[in-house]
Amino acid sequence: MRFGHIPILILFLAFPFSICAQQKQGFVLRPLSKGIGQTEIIGNASLEVMYAFNATDISDEQTYIDLQVLRVGDTVSKYYSRFVELNDSLRDDFIRKNPNVMSAPTVFYKAGKRESYWSEYQYTEIFTEKGEQTFYVQMPQYMGRYNSYYTEPLGMQSWELHLQQQSILGYVCQRATCHWRGRDFEAWFTADIPVGMGPWSFNGLPGLILKLYDVDKLYTWEAVGLRSGNFPIRKRKDIRFNKEKRDKVHRMLIAIYCCPVKLKRA
Repeated sequence: MRFGHIPILILFLAFPFSICAQQKQGFVLRPLSKGIGQTEIIGNASLEVMYAFNATDISDEQTYIDLQVLRVGDTVSKYYSRFVELNDSLRDDFIRKNPNVMSAPTVFYKAGKRESYWSEYQYTEIFTEKGEQTFYVQMPQYMGRYNSYYTEPLGMQSWELHLQQQSILGYVCQRATCHWRGRDFEAWFTADIPVGMGPWSFNGLPGLILKLYDVDKLYTWEAVGLRSGNFPIRKRKDIRFNKEKRDKVHRMLIAIYCCPVKLKRA
């Protein structure tokens, strides 16, 4: 049984990194925090899902690469890093309480197994609206001039549904698989929450994805929290992002992982 299909429009992989990239992932310095900065509320979400990204131990956030958040609204949704948000908000709080300080630390919230390092999965915010996704990619320290964004159609994966089930966060989840942009993925979704979204840019199943990974386990996401309510969806106004095409952004990401010094001097 297959559910939903849109052809892949571009040849670059969603996870394009070579052996060089995988070895060096997470070993370039994170951007210097400027706090939350100027934001505007562009929508509201009624559902918030927290995902552990690349966790060694799902019960210990210090073993995550990141804690990531999906906020689902009626007209717009957002996917972003909770670790980055917490660090920025604590920096803002420090500045408010110490208005005369000459300088402020850049790291306030230490969490995750590579807390001092950058990953594009942690420093990318994804907005989903009107059948499109826009990716805002913040580059590592001293490379802010390469901050970029690109927009692409909401590309639903071509899923095959299976009969296997398991329980995640108390929800009965069904197994689904797909081959997407060069990798084989396995997802577990719950039809009890009829939201066809999930971590990163995965979507198109008849229910919310609570667990997702590629078969090599290079990329893993698992929901560790879920709540309903009224959550603002904010967009930053104080960071400049250059409009680029997706393939150019991914070439830059590969260059950062493999040859960050050359890119910095370019």
